[in-house]
This record gives sequence, structure tokens and C-alpha cells, in this order.
Amino acid sequence: MNGSYLALSNVVPEAVWGADPLESHGGFHNLSFDANASFNSALAVNGSVKWKTARALTHNFAPGKARTELHVSFPEIDWKFTQAVYGWSALQYQAWARGSLNIGHWAPQSVAIFTSGLLEIVIDGKRHFGGDFYHYGTVPIITDLSTGDHVVELRLIRDVRASGAIGEPTIVVSLAAEIRNEPLSVDKESLLLPDMCRGKLGTPWASINLHNNMADRIAVLAISSIGGCRHKLVMNEPLDLLGYQARPLVFRIYLGDSSQKELPAEILYKIHRGNDEIFQTYPLRLRLTEKSVSQAQKLTYFYAGIVSYAILRPPPVTCAPAIPEGDGALPVIVGLHGAGVEADSVQVREMLDAAYDTWGAGDVEAAVNAIPRWIDSTGWDMVRVSQEEWIVVGHSNGGQGAWFLATHYPDKVIAAAPVSGYSSIENYVPYNMWRDSEPLLSFVLSRSRSSFKHELLLSNVAGIPILQQHGSIDDNVPAFHSRLMHELLGQTQWPSQYDELQGQNHWFDGVLTTPSLLAFYNETATFPRRRRLPLAFTITVPSSANIAKGGIYVDQLRSPDRNGVVQVTRDAYSGIWYLNTTNIHRFHLSPRDLSFTMPSALVLDGRDRFEVGYIRPERMWFLRDSRGRWTVSEREDWRQLNERYGRQLGAMDAVLRTKGTFNIDICSAGIEHIAVQISRNLLQYFAADSQLSRQCGSLINSDRNQDRVVDSGNVITLALGTELPSSKHISFPIRIQGQGLSLFQGCCWPRADTEASPSPA
Repeated sequence: MNGSYLALSNVVPEAVWGADPLESHGGFHNLSFDANASFNSALAVNGSVKWKTARALTHNFAPGKARTELHVSFPEIDWKFTQAVYGWSALQYQAWARGSLNIGHWAPQSVAIFTSGLLEIVIDGKRHFGGDFYHYGTVPIITDLSTGDHVVELRLIRDVRASGAIGEPTIVVSLAAEIRNEPLSVDKESLLLPDMCRGKLGTPWASINLHNNMADRIAVLAISSIGGCRHKLVMNEPLDLLGYQARPLVFRIYLGDSSQKELPAEILYKIHRGNDEIFQTYPLRLRLTEKSVSQAQKLTYFYAGIVSYAILRPPPVTCAPAIPEGDGALPVIVGLHGAGVEADSVQVREMLDAAYDTWGAGDVEAAVNAIPRWIDSTGWDMVRVSQEEWIVVGHSNGGQGAWFLATHYPDKVIAAAPVSGYSSIENYVPYNMWRDSEPLLSFVLSRSRSSFKHELLLSNVAGIPILQQHGSIDDNVPAFHSRLMHELLGQTQWPSQYDELQGQNHWFDGVLTTPSLLAFYNETATFPRRRRLPLAFTITVPSSANIAKGGIYVDQLRSPDRNGVVQVTRDAYSGIWYLNTTNIHRFHLSPRDLSFTMPSALVLDGRDRFEVGYIRPERMWFLRDSRGRWTVSEREDWRQLNERYGRQLGAMDAVLRTKGTFNIDICSAGIEHIAVQISRNLLQYFAADSQLSRQCGSLINSDRNQDRVVDSGNVITLALGTELPSSKHISFPIRIQGQGLSLFQGCCWPRADTEASPSPA
């Protein structure tokens, strides 16, 4: 790798949404080095910056492997003054760099390029987006390169959330290139195995990432134990890897009657090369780890088409909770770690020692639901687990996660302890230096983020005990965040307990086991636990809907443009609940959440009364019609294409709520590399699996019932121009027209359980 780079200090505020700002110059690739050329920049003195050179540090640490590190900084900019005015937002900027990569071998090579700290890289004019901004190092860009020099162009981003705000705002990126001589590579660092306990596996799920180093398709046929091993390995389903694609191989481990902890195995795969099929194997060794029943251990589970894991910490055998007579169960303490920390790290394994994970709500539910399997497999016989009762504790980014779970799952969370957490992601580093745009577009973007704006959803935590803890000199997440949430909670008439630790910073040993937190855990976890539902409370529902509180589960809003609101007043004497609603279209009663308090009747918006005795929870829905009157619908077939519901609701991030492997449908020739890049980014940033298909439309239109939504992996369709397949819904508001997209307002269509309703377009 050549260590000579050119850095263009065309600095712009923030990692802007939209096109690369240098596109106004024809793109960075269109700019040649000119020491006298200047470019406009809002951050620089005199409003302009120039090219400059930087020397990268290059290491050839093994044959066929090289690594280079580049430090880009702009000391000529007065960062301290700008930060004093605009805060941490001022330390975020973009830059561009150009250098070269030399392939010295005598023949074209398959090269894996790891792009740590990069948002975008262009090699010989071919753009690769996504990179590896957060330094995961799991999924490289794989490409064929000929001998000689190759032009490499980098788009650099500095993000305070990832790089911090202490010291000079320097961008540090590294590129590692590795010659790949084998058709298939196995990323042994990605191997995910469950821990053993009492000689048993708590769960059977395992996975490992595979990389296809060729343009040819590879079909993985089997993974099996060899060498007389009595343990059995079973693939979950067939695995296809298109050229240069990486995917996780999901399999299950079934232990035989042997105590063997090291499993020799092999992967059998087939290369499709023209009309030929070439069979090969890849050897692998799996090493299982035994943990005692009182140790923290890795619990694997299958969710959304991949294997994830959580660290399970059973109560110590010396723990003797006060179990009441009858069938008692203990709640689950859900611990959410901070950014940049693995759930399997020593820090996380031991952070709750004195007390007795990407966090995502779906993963949390799946992890909790895997606990009974672990109990059955290991024979753990202390107390049952109450899967519907969560005590959530989180540190830093996990503290934000605690706020998210408490505001979005208030009928599951029985107590919450956000520790050193920020109130919301955009309040952590405000977006006040984003480029201006059309107000309507700004509104759409702001609305799309509102589900994560916890400050607006605090009414949902009424009745949930909350202990906030923060260090007074925290320079990572300032104590202002906890102070603000404490103040806002006071305005909801449900104040939190707030402990500010004088002289303490962001992290210290025992941060999650301070005396006040230990007392909080004991008080909220032990019996008797009574639900604390106030006589008057308000449910605030963001565009993602699916929020339940007090057994009231909101399925749909009337419009996604504003939050829904349900104001509830409970008459303790008569048992009647009075609900005043704003922007609510459909809700139902959830039996699991009504077990502790069942109303005798509901009065909706002051005029429509319904006796609850005949209502079948989960089978009957309260529906507001076009005249503003409430009715009860028993139609279970309302979940059709003309009704957005469930994981379809919310902003664009809703696509991540897949129930299975993503399906990337390729509908035009010559765009396979785009599909591979999308697949790589899904795996890199979300550990999500995706399968690629060239059968355009088959993933969308395979179901004969055109109104039924198939509950499988979400579909991403790629097409050029008019080759995009038509929507299954005749009133879908986005259409291809000429060389662009057009939006239209549909007319009307009959709903599944109402006469007619205007299009949501």
C-alpha cells in the first residue's frame, strides 16, 4: 500500500443528509491536486480551505497483508471558539483523501479491504458505500484487482458520537488489504457459540460468518462434525452466497453422550462456475466453554434470521428470594451496555457482580424468551422467571436504551435505572448545524426521528419506579441529560429518584452496584410486586405505534404525522375507565397486561360506552370510523395491504424490523454490486443476514392471495428506471414516472372493517 495521501480540507459542518457536497464540483474524483486551488468552507478562516498532503503509516505485517493508518486534522481551524458557540456539533465535519493501493503480485488477485472509520471508499472509480464507520472489522469489501497501482479515494466523516469530543477533532482511519487465495473464507473471530452449563448447552444455536472471495456463486451444503465426534451439527437452512457476498452460517449443536468440548468439523460447499459444479470442504474446530451455574454465561438465540446472544447471569445459588406461597416468579433484570462495548466483555459480565444487548427491543424480547429453554436444558431448579416483568438498567448508550424500553414497553418494564444515559440521541449531539432544507422535508425528517425522542414520551412511564444516577463531572454524557429528564418527569406528576455522584466521571468500577442501585434492585425485584397504575395517566404514541400501557394496546394512528394520545381516567369505585383520544384509529385490550386491573366498562371520547365483560382481548378491536364514532370490530382479517400495521408502522427504520432474513431482489442487469453492498452493510452494522435473488418480483408476488402480507423476511427491491415491478397495492402512492419518482394522492378504497377511508398518501 502506498503511504502517500492527499487530503482536501473542504470541511463542511455535520455529516449531511443527501448528496456529497463536492458533487457541486463534479465530485471529488473530478478534482485534481492543485496546491493553489481553494474551496469554500463555513468552518475555515476567510471561508476557504486548500489541498494539503498527509503521510499515512503503512505496515506489511504478513505476506499478502498490509495496513495503513491515516490521521487527518485541520489545526488552522479555531475549533475551541467554534465549539464554545455551537457545542459538540461544531466538531463534526467531512473531509476527502486520495491515495493509491499497489498490488505487487503477478496475476489479478481477490483482495479483501477493511475500511475502519470510513463512510465511503472509491477504488478506480467504483464506489463502495457504508464502509466500516464504527470499526467493527467484521465484513470487508471484497473485489478483484489487477497488478499495479489503483487509485483509492476516501470520504471521511468525524462524528462526536463515535470519536468523542476531547482533544483535537482528528479523523483516524485505517485501511487493511488482504490477498484472498481461497474461494471461501471463514471469519473465525465471528464464531458465536453458547456456553455449557452442567454439561449441557443452554441453547443449541451457533453461527459463523463466511466470505465468498470470487465472482462465482457458492452454495453451502452442510456443516458436520468429523473424526468420530459424537456431537451433531445441523445447518438451519441452505445458504447461498453470490459473488463477493458475506453471510452468517446458522447451525445448531446437539451434544451426544461424550464430554468432548472440542469439536472437529468441516463445511461442505459447492462452487457454481458456468456449467461446472466444484465441491470443496473447509476444516473448522469448535471449542465449547463450560460455566458453573452461578457464572455469567453466553445465551444464544435465533431471531430475525440470525443468531444473537445475551449474557445470562442466573441468581447465585446462595440467593434465597422470599417466594410467596403458590406459584411465584422473579422478574428479569435487563442490562444494556454502552456503545463500543461487547455484551461478552469482562466489563459487562462483571458489572452486576455485587448485585446479583446492539440493544434493540426485539432482541431483548427474544433473549428473555430464550431463558426458559436454558432452564429446561440445564436443569436449573430455583425459581421461575417472569418473562413479562423487566427491570431495565443501562449505562451510557444503554441508559438511553433504558429510556426507550420504559417509554415504549411500559406494560413490561416494572422498574428502570438509566445510569449516565443521555435523554435522546439528537439531544446528545444536537443537529443544529445540519444543512437547511425545504421546511416540509425538515418536518418529515424530524417526524421520522420522533420515536426516539424520549423527552416527548415520558407520560408513558407513569407508575414505573425510576432511579437515575449520574456522575457530576461526566465529560462523556454531561449530567444535564439526567437532570433534564428528572425535571420533565416532575412535570408529569411521577417524579424519579435522582442521585448525582459528586466527583465521579462517566464510568468507574461498581457504577451499576452503588448502594442506592442495590437497594433499588432489591426493592423492585422482591415480592410482593404490585403494579402501580395511577388513577389518571396519559399514553403518548409515536408514529411506530405498538405501545401498550394499562392493558390498552394502540394498533394504529389516524395519521402518522403526529403523536397519538390516550388520556385515561380510572374510577376506582365503579371500575369504569374514561378514555379521551387524539389521533387514535384502532386499539385493543391486551389480556396479559390487564391481569392486574380490569375495567368494568370503557367510555370513549365522552359518548361511546362499551361493557368490557363481553370483550375478547386480542380478538376484538375498538375502531374509530370516519364520522368520529367508536365501534367494536371482530374482523381478524383487517391486517391487509391497505392497512399499515405492526412492523410496517413508523419511519424508514421500520424496514429493520424484519422477522427473517432480508430478501434483496435484483430487477436490473449490472447492479449486482449494489445488492452485495447493501447486504454487506446490513451484516456490518446490524448483524443482519440477507439473501440475493435475480428472480425479479418473485419475492413479492409469489403469494396468490394478493391481499395477504407474508410474515417473512423484509424485501428490498433494486431496479433501474421502469424495471421496478409494480406494487401489489393499486393505491400505493409512489410510482416510477420517466426518470424520476412521482407521489400521488390516491382516491379511496374499502378497508377491511370500515366502509371507506381516504388514502394515507
